[in-house]
Amino acid sequence: MRRTTEIQPEGFRDLRKHLLDARGIRCPFFEEVVVAFCRAYPVKKMVPSDRLQTNCICTREGFDDCPLFREVMARLESARGAAEEIKEPGASGSGSPAG
Repeated sequence: MRRTTEIQPEGFRDLRKHLLDARGIRCPFFEEVVVAFCRAYPVKKMVPSDRLQTNCICTREGFDDCPLFREVMARLESARGAAEEIKEPGASGSGSPAG
């Protein structure tokens, strides 16, 4: 009895031979696609540009309604405020002693 991995239909064998013989030609299954993703989202999920929906909140002017966008902006504002407090030495209310 032959193992199933050894059994190849004639058409598949011909295709395999043709693909292996085609030197200098890239894989016919390789496809280049322009994708988009949200840099703020913790997982980079690539969305092909032809699959983006016109009603997607990320691709229209109302993107500031996105909860993730708001969260990231709030973190940036908080970090900016903390950095400004560190840079301003007189911000704590202690000034130079009067002479």
